[in-house]
Amino acid sequence: MKLLKIGLACCLMLLSFAVLAEAQDSKVGFVNPQRIINESKIGRIAQQDLAQLGKEKDRRVREALEQVERIKNELEGGRLSVSQQQFKEKELRLKVREYEDMVQQSNLDIQGEERRLIQFVMRRADSILRRIAEERGFTMILTDPEIIGYVAHSMDITDRVIIELNSMI
Repeated sequence: MKLLKIGLACCLMLLSFAVLAEAQDSKVGFVNPQRIINESKIGRIAQQDLAQLGKEKDRRVREALEQVERIKNELEGGRLSVSQQQFKEKELRLKVREYEDMVQQSNLDIQGEERRLIQFVMRRADSILRRIAEERGFTMILTDPEIIGYVAHSMDITDRVIIELNSMI
């Protein structure tokens, strides 16, 4: 029984050494998606599309706000009968609610489009990331600069990804 315990302990030690040896061979790369979006041609084109969407949403929101302001001015003018004033107050509440809903929906639409933009660009970069990982022996490439305390410059492949993305266009 004692011999079995010693044998089991030896096996566990050998297994832990094997895991440590394997872990030492791992290399981790890093790419900054925000830089890819901001600095690559495809990212800038996608950002221009997003800016156009933002301008259109802003135009619609401004129009809705102008309607709210117009009704407020009519109410403050003091030239309405009691029934007209009640009707305008009801209309104002409705237009304010529509305006607030429109602002909220516009923000959600823009955020969703921004996420799709990042996904679109990063999907284009995916084949480049895989090729670089194979070339450099990376077992993993991290993409979130918020969770990383330190990245050696030699492990940051963002510049190379941007160059290769730009060559695709």
